[in-house]
Amino acid sequence: MKKFLTTFLLIVALTVSTARAAEFEMVEYSAQVKLQWLAAAGIPEAQKFLDLIDRPVFFNADNLNDFGRIQLANSLYQELNYAAAIEFVRQNDYRNVFDLACSISPRAMILGDEGRKVVVGELQTVCLLGDWCVDEFGKKARKNVTYDAFWLQDKAGMTASADKLKGELCIIEQGVLIYLTDEIRAQMFENIRDVLKKHGGCMITSDFNQKQYFTDAAAALFGESQAPTIYAETKAMYEKVYEDKISDESLQDEQEAIDFLKTHGLVARKVPLFKTPPKLNIYSKLTPAQIQRVNELAAKSYLWIITAL
Repeated sequence: MKKFLTTFLLIVALTVSTARAAEFEMVEYSAQVKLQWLAAAGIPEAQKFLDLIDRPVFFNADNLNDFGRIQLANSLYQELNYAAAIEFVRQNDYRNVFDLACSISPRAMILGDEGRKVVVGELQTVCLLGDWCVDEFGKKARKNVTYDAFWLQDKAGMTASADKLKGELCIIEQGVLIYLTDEIRAQMFENIRDVLKKHGGCMITSDFNQKQYFTDAAAALFGESQAPTIYAETKAMYEKVYEDKISDESLQDEQEAIDFLKTHGLVARKVPLFKTPPKLNIYSKLTPAQIQRVNELAAKSYLWIITAL
């Protein structure tokens, strides 16, 4: 397996131009880090992807200060997003899911195995890895999950991918807004508006609360006084991965975000992450007091449901 995947990754690298070498490295690392957090939370599908990729974890206690707290806080935050999105799709019985910029997506495997059609929109490097992993995953996901390569600002690419899904869509986007320029962010939402007008359905995200939401997740684990430090350490970690600054102040004010969406023909409402206390894998790693605080966090309205006007 390891020799095969090494050869596969070499082929992937050769398929992208020299000008995109940095993109390949950045996307591969960021996808791997997200899988690492989900696997650390105890999600078996994420661990299976890591096993398939068969590469050492990117961050560990030897190269990242305060690793234990950073891993636990990020694992909780990622599993909350992962589980909330799956629950929303199930509760509203969406048969078609458009998963944007989600890296290699364990939730696509879960939803695909349930017979739902899932198109994962990502950059070319992730799609090549994702397609290979889907083939190895088996079960229903193999025929229900597709990776499509396009940039978020690419209207034609996003539209063509969405058109592969028949019926109303649930568009899922978590964790990408803070990495985009204002221009790309605006074009992405115009594209999303057009997709929703054509297909119906909604988009769900927690990105307009990202900074406060993550800080509150860290506070549930380690207390309010420690949460800003954990957030700052996590931000520094991701800036190292991306080799770029993170715009974590953009659209974090609720009214600013609502006004922004309105200018792009979209309207939003906020709902709780979960209607009832969730059953998270990470709870096996938490104390009863931490679990109680996380359940309180899970009832807060951090999930935005966005529809076309």
